[in-house]
Formats: sequence, structure tokens, C-alpha cells
Amino acid sequence: MADSREKIFITGATGFLGSWIVAGLVDQGHQVVATDISTDHRRLKLIKPDLPADLVDFRTCDVTEPAALEGLISETQPTGIVHLAALQIPQCRSMPALGAAINIGGHINVLEAARKFDIERVLYTSSIAAKPRGAANGPSNLYGVFKKADEDIARIYWEDHKLPSLGLRPYVVYGVGRDDGETSAITRAIEAAALGETYEIPFSTSSCFQYAANVADVFVRAASSTWNGALLSDITDITHSTLEVINAIKEFVPNAQLSCAETVRVSPSDGFDTSALKSVIGEFSEYPLSQGIAETIQLYREIAARS
Repeated sequence: MADSREKIFITGATGFLGSWIVAGLVDQGHQVVATDISTDHRRLKLIKPDLPADLVDFRTCDVTEPAALEGLISETQPTGIVHLAALQIPQCRSMPALGAAINIGGHINVLEAARKFDIERVLYTSSIAAKPRGAANGPSNLYGVFKKADEDIARIYWEDHKLPSLGLRPYVVYGVGRDDGETSAITRAIEAAALGETYEIPFSTSSCFQYAANVADVFVRAASSTWNGALLSDITDITHSTLEVINAIKEFVPNAQLSCAETVRVSPSDGFDTSALKSVIGEFSEYPLSQGIAETIQLYREIAARS
């Protein structure tokens, strides 16, 4: 059981990764202040239908409103913040000003609130999208540009204010509840196979495919750790192709009607570094691709049976 003094304030708590992290935190006995602009907790209900209500305080909070954010942090007095609230690649493309307001402005507001109220640690999601790639040797979309800016902003907050932060770079995270963003196609393929449906992944790539439970575990462990500096870390260095993903699905659903489009999605395939994360939480492991996919198939089938 975790130290009962831990109270973790989460932004973006109704999202895919937020829901998995909330579930992981309460499994370890942490108090959670789960905040979001949305009040739709359907993803959390899918993966944690037996959520202990006494451990989670659900609040509505818009990270673009600094006064409201600071008021809520002042009221709840968390020991740490996990900042996840962000718009994904498609929304940043279609609504760039709003994307910047949330992904950059909201990030600044969270760091500023943490500074004002002496929060012990801030974890936030950067992204592999922030890594340079292609002919321009830079992020390939506005989402990546925004996330790269967030990394530099966190660095400045350490240099100027000694605010400890840890930016983690998830790549293609899959699992129940992943229904938003371009790379949600991997989860959609797993769900389609589990339910006997046909699906084409709209791209081919080589990428890091990470099971949500493993990524959430990393966040949970870091949420009760301490460190100095503005650290930045990848979460894995293991890559697979989309064809390997389909083959792994077919290990458990041999007749799965799945395919990949020929369109190539350019993604970093090397240069990953997890040393900063290991310096905070020690060694960590992740499921083999086939195990994470098997658990996701099983959970989708259990959800279908409950329905």
C-alpha cells in the first residue's frame, strides 16, 4: 500500500491514458484529484468498473483558466501533479490556436501553479512527436511542435525556479479506451479482431507500441518518487512493425480480418533513451507485444459480455 500522504492531482483525467493512470494510482492506494474539462468517465468505467469512490475526487477544471486551476490546487493541496490535458494531432491540425492554448498555455499554467504552491513534483506527457524526423529534422506536425515547446518550458522552470519535472514521451499507446488520435488505429484493429470485425490500419510503420497498463505503471511509480531537475525520458526502446502487430493479434484471433494500408507513416525508430526515467523509478519492464495485445483482446471481450 502506498504512503497515504500522497495525493496526486491529474489533468486530462477522463482521457485514455488519464483513465489508466487513475486506475493504477487507486490500485496503489493513492488519493487522486481527477480533473478534466469533460465529465465523461466512460473510459475509466470500462477498465475499472469497481473503482473505490473514497480514493477519487472528481473535479471539473480547464487548464487554460489559471485562476480556477490555482484555486483548485490550493484547495486540494496535492503532493504531485500528473499533467495530461492536451489536444491530439488531428485537433491541433484543425484548431491550431486552441491547440496552442491548451498544449502550451495549459502547460505553463500547470507549472506556474506548481511553483506558487510548492508542489513536490510535476509529471507531464511530452510525446515522441516532439522528436526530430524527416527532411526538416524537426517535429512533423503542430502537436509535436507544441510538445517540444513544453519540454523547453519545463527546462526553463527548473533553471529559473528549481521546479522538478519529468516529461515522459509515450509513443503509440494501445489498450481499451484508446479511441482518439491518429495512432488509435492500432487499438481499433485489436478491438475489431476481438469482436470479429474487419479493419484496415490506415498506415504502415515501424514504431514503439506500448500497452497502456505498462505506461500507466511508469507514471504511478514516478508520481511518488523524487528527483531534481527538468528530466525528459522515453518510456521504451523496443520497436515493431504494423505487420508484426497484426501477426501478434492473429496469434490469439487466427481468423482476424486485418490489413495495413500501403501509406507509410514516418516515425523515429532509434535514438530512444530511458535512462532519466530509470534514474527516478529504477528498472522497469514492459509486456511483450503479444501479451499486451492478448490482455486487450480479453478485456474487450469481457466488456462486450458485460454489455
